[in-house]
Amino acid sequence: MFTVTEILLTAGVTFQVYPKWANGNVYMTDANQLIGTFKNLGQFRDSGISYKGWHCHHVAEVDDLQRLGVTISAPPYDDQLCVLLPERAHVGRINSILRRENPTKWQASGRELRRAYGEAYALMGDYCGGGEANIRQELLAIVNAEFQKLGVP
Repeated sequence: MFTVTEILLTAGVTFQVYPKWANGNVYMTDANQLIGTFKNLGQFRDSGISYKGWHCHHVAEVDDLQRLGVTISAPPYDDQLCVLLPERAHVGRINSILRRENPTKWQASGRELRRAYGEAYALMGDYCGGGEANIRQELLAIVNAEFQKLGVP
């Protein structure tokens, strides 16, 4: 298994501990994205620091890890790497694209999923002020790093 910081380092994503959160387990990337585990980001969001209504999105979704047959090597659901997103970006964009690209297949290849994530993350927009291209690049690098750690070709 691996940690959030291991994935970010493997992905080559520059980050720092988010200074407005004393617990130290939420990170801000160069593209201003807030990253952490599902559990830690949920606690951060629910603490009342201006992110009410935002969603914790697994950057590499659990359903897709199941399709790849690698969940046994992945961290538990609550400990997997997530990004904090506005609801419209999560539900309206990412989930709709990912399910359109791979709606009900029980199996998928890493190549198919990388393509689907590329399309989904291309629609993110500049939701956090870090630049569309930078946001997309970081998210795709994280997907690739997770797949690498899990042995997905």
